Amino acid sequence: MKITEGEEAVDIEADELIYEQESKLYHAHGQVEVTRGDFSLKADHVQLHMATKDLTAWGNVTLREGEDVVECERLEVNLNTRLGKIYNAKLFLKEQNFHITGQEAEKLGENRYRVREGSFTTCDGDRPPWKFTVKELDVTLEGHGMVKAPIFHIEGVPVLYFPVALFPVKRERQTGLLLPEVGYSDRYGPEIKTAFYWAMAKDMDATFYLSYLGERGFKEGLEYRYAFTEDTKGQANFYFINDREFGDDQEKYDRPRYAFFSQHQQMFPYDFYLKGDFNYVSDNRYVVDFDEDLPEKAKIDSRSLRQLRSNLFGGKNWDGFSFLAAGTYFDNLTVTSNDATVQKLPELRFLAHPQSFFHTPFFYDLNSSYLHFYRDQGTTAHRWDFLPRISYPVRLLDVLKLESTVGGRETLYRTYNDPTGQRNGWESRETMEAGVDLSTEFYRVYEGSNFSKVSSLFNVAKWMHTIEPKVGYRYSPRVGQEDLPIFDDVDRIPYTSQIVYGLTQRLVGKPLKEGVESGPYEHAKLNIFQSYSLGDPFERDSRGRGRYFSNIRAELWWNFSPLISARGDAEFNPYDGEFGGINGLLLLKDLRNDLLQIQYRYTRDNVETINLDARIKTISSLYLFGSYRYNLFEKTRVESVYGLEYQAQCWSAGLVVEDKKESPDGTQRKELTINFYVNLLGFGSVGHKPSFMRL
Repeated sequence: MKITEGEEAVDIEADELIYEQESKLYHAHGQVEVTRGDFSLKADHVQLHMATKDLTAWGNVTLREGEDVVECERLEVNLNTRLGKIYNAKLFLKEQNFHITGQEAEKLGENRYRVREGSFTTCDGDRPPWKFTVKELDVTLEGHGMVKAPIFHIEGVPVLYFPVALFPVKRERQTGLLLPEVGYSDRYGPEIKTAFYWAMAKDMDATFYLSYLGERGFKEGLEYRYAFTEDTKGQANFYFINDREFGDDQEKYDRPRYAFFSQHQQMFPYDFYLKGDFNYVSDNRYVVDFDEDLPEKAKIDSRSLRQLRSNLFGGKNWDGFSFLAAGTYFDNLTVTSNDATVQKLPELRFLAHPQSFFHTPFFYDLNSSYLHFYRDQGTTAHRWDFLPRISYPVRLLDVLKLESTVGGRETLYRTYNDPTGQRNGWESRETMEAGVDLSTEFYRVYEGSNFSKVSSLFNVAKWMHTIEPKVGYRYSPRVGQEDLPIFDDVDRIPYTSQIVYGLTQRLVGKPLKEGVESGPYEHAKLNIFQSYSLGDPFERDSRGRGRYFSNIRAELWWNFSPLISARGDAEFNPYDGEFGGINGLLLLKDLRNDLLQIQYRYTRDNVETINLDARIKTISSLYLFGSYRYNLFEKTRVESVYGLEYQAQCWSAGLVVEDKKESPDGTQRKELTINFYVNLLGFGSVGHKPSFMRL
């Protein structure tokens, strides 16, 4: 039988259906199915009061609400409020894969349950690798669960007991203690790091950190994050430690050490924008001793440039113009005092992008700027720089593209505090530049079927290979500028009379998705260029003979899929037959999630480093991983990281050993640390896995 009644229909199907008209009560027996919206119930017996929508079911009860499933012996629920009780129940909550059992469970709200004498886990199967048994569990799917007398079991064996506990159910952010992190350093001893998460509001939160770093003492930290709108967001981090191990091995003493980092971005009406990064440390060694505190960009600057950069900039972009206002502060990590470091406070730029000049065949563009170079000690200056240009592009025989450009440049200085006193006051420089470029393009299209294995791997229907040769000429006259101060490249424009030539190659694939061709995607690009000077040589050899050919410059970008990518650049000296610089990154992955990443950096007579990151899947769920950083120039190992990680359906755990060697200049000290991390699906993590394990 099947009945439908009321505005919100209740459908009942059963082998036997009895209706008491006076009491509006239905009795259903035998393979009963009750459906109302996303509420679907099956049971041996059901009693439904149509006036109140109170329903009682017993015997092999299965209830589905959306993707959530309840199995129990007996259920009492109101179809309007969806509130009720269940007995000898098993609950499966799909979104976080929660499995909950209980002698008695009560649904107190749309996303809130209370369970007595039960257990919970996120592991599938009848014998979960881990679970908590509880006297009482009050769980809210919007963020947390409060547990009375939980006992943590591993493979059915009880290992930990807590009188009371709060755990996150990560559908939304929720205030509470985060799981602690434990480690060990052979230099400073055991380390314990704890954190408290505060969900202040829907658009902001904060995390408070307290760490015990062995002999170094206690370290505090605060991370504040906000996202008021999609375009207005940022964060700020502050760290403090009264370091009891500051100094060298001969003399150690207490010193307050601290750091502050922040990032902000915001959009204003009429498409004005504001962005900023602020990075400050109490001492130069902070970036080495606590490099894990630094944002990624600041970490790169501290290692490669030995400086920290803070900037605030804003402006607006139009279709043909751009305006930028900025301020930049540099913290030189190689000196104890920053008084002589040049700062850019402020910087203003106005750009006119190439556009038609009053509807003629000519195009114009403009690059103009104002900078105030400031420092407490040494020469300071105001500088105005204007570079308007006119260009004339034309196609020849519909095959060649010819573009000529000419521009004039005016640079004006107001200089102060010159130690010699000779450059104080107003100075100016006038010059010009001109150039011409001739280019064309050759291409060929290949059907993907000609390279079936490669094309099917990258889902490509057609390939197009292009070759774009280009030759040009650049000219800037010789100009007197010896009396001008030097702050950056703009202050010294060299005499130039050069022929520039090279080519660009591209490999473009047209993907095939479900039989429908879509737009092209650039998989690889290679640029190779060189210059020949008709004027002054680029350099001279040991005998004083001029070298008129420049280094050969090459840039490669390669991205065939998320599994294979590479990028790099290099300069080759044709006279010495040696490379002047090489930078490269290669990333290889496979469908098993194995990974190999190689980074290489070389600057002749200065820098040569190699970084290797790898992980390999051994047995079904065990990964071995390692990272190796080596300074080839100084022939010394910088750092080794190695460990293992086991990944299961509902948990993962890893062990990380980090071995740092003392650097030749003493900025990095020898230290061995051991850290352990665990992640329980749906509950959070203890510790942090290496960054390359997240690739």
